This record gives sequence, structure tokens and C-alpha cells, in this order.
Amino acid sequence: MRLQRLRVAIQSLFFLLSNLGFSSSTKTGLCVPFLYCYGCPLASAACPIGTLQHFVILPAIPLYLIGLIGLFGTLLGRAFCGWACPFGAFQDLLGSFNSKRRRLRPFKYSKFIMLVIVIVLAWITVDTFFCKFCPAGSLFAAIPAPFFFPTLNLGVFFFVHIATLILTIGLVFFFSRFWCRYLCPVAPIGLFNRFSLLTISLDPEKCTKCLKCLANCPMELEQTSDIGHSSDCLLCGRCVEACNIEALQIRLRGK
Repeated sequence: MRLQRLRVAIQSLFFLLSNLGFSSSTKTGLCVPFLYCYGCPLASAACPIGTLQHFVILPAIPLYLIGLIGLFGTLLGRAFCGWACPFGAFQDLLGSFNSKRRRLRPFKYSKFIMLVIVIVLAWITVDTFFCKFCPAGSLFAAIPAPFFFPTLNLGVFFFVHIATLILTIGLVFFFSRFWCRYLCPVAPIGLFNRFSLLTISLDPEKCTKCLKCLANCPMELEQTSDIGHSSDCLLCGRCVEACNIEALQIRLRGK
């Protein structure tokens, strides 16, 4: 459990770093490679999907966003989803209360479809429309906002946010990391897994094909060849800890 304790510690650290926006000087505007709503009263960084929508509305080519996500992805692949994303950590917490989760058939393209929908809606509405429904925004912005701004007028989208969050919580409780697997528009960063500096490697000579690694995967990968390579892999290390013969290891590519 050492690796998972380390992961929880790092998730907690990133949650803290994401909430250092106590003043205008600590609201950096830096775009992070995971969902965290800039509408959160204490947010210190910008959400990549919110940023993308702003570029669509302008309209302008999001060179800054492409470069930053490209850098993050090339270095660590989708590890930010497994080790840093506060909403991912929230899903892990929910999952810990239900050890008998149901399995769903994988649909690898749904998250890419969601990203296209986000872009199209921003273009049609000339608004950051996805932000009005985003469950991460519900949890980290909509709910805390009235406590920080007591005179805030709660409009219809506040209740839309609450409904979205309740629905997402229900889905995540029964289906492991449902949001990450099927709907998160940041998830396409997983395409970088195939060549990112950080990866998970399998030693075929040690592997006994017991498949404990897949049984413990929160993303329910179906083949050992997907570990560290599939766009669904979070590089979270659950499979590494489940392998008691050390056939799997988190490493830097080429080492």
C-alpha cells in the first residue's frame, strides 16, 4: 500500500496547490492538465476546458493551451488524472465505499466525442457552456461559492450543477471512475501515454498471467498490453501494487 499512500499524499498536495488563490497575486492563470474550476473562490490555476472554450469564443488558435498540454502529456502522459486531479481523487474516495462495483463495456471514443461536443457548444452559444454543467465545477465552485459570497444570487444553473453532481456521484459509486472513463473532456490527454516519459512497463518473463493487475484497475483495462499504453490508463500504480511478483513497474521510458 506504500504506492497508494504516496498517491493520496500527492493528490492532497495538488488539491492544496489548486486552492492557493487567496489573493489576485496567487491566482496564477496557469492552466493545469486536469479539471479544476477557475470559478472556485480559492482557485489558483485555470481549467484546460474552460480555457479551450474561451479560445473558441474569441475565436483564436489556443497555442498556449496546446503547448502546455503537449508538455505535460509528453512528460507524464495521463498520470495527472491518476495522481493530481482533485475530481479524480473524489471519485477514488467514492469508490472506496463500494467494493462490489458493476462493470461496463468500454467505449474508448466517448471522451473524444465529449471534447468535440464541448467545442461545438462553445462555438454555437458563444459561452463557456460546458462549465454550467461540469460536475467538478459543481463540487469545487458552485457549492463553496455561497459560503464565500453570502449575497450571491443563486440562479438556475446552480441547481443544474447540483443535479449534475448528484447524477455523477451515483454513476461513480456504481461504476468505477465513470466520469474519467466515459465523459471527461480532458481524458484525451491519455493519447500521450504511448510515448510519454513516464510509463508502466510489464516484464513478460516474470508475468504469470494471473491478471490481478487488471482486477485491481480502476479504469477496468481489459488487456495487460493496455497498461501504460491505453489512453484509458491513469498510470495510477494500482496494478503495480497488485502484482506480488514485481512484473510491473512505474519507470521512465528508456531506463
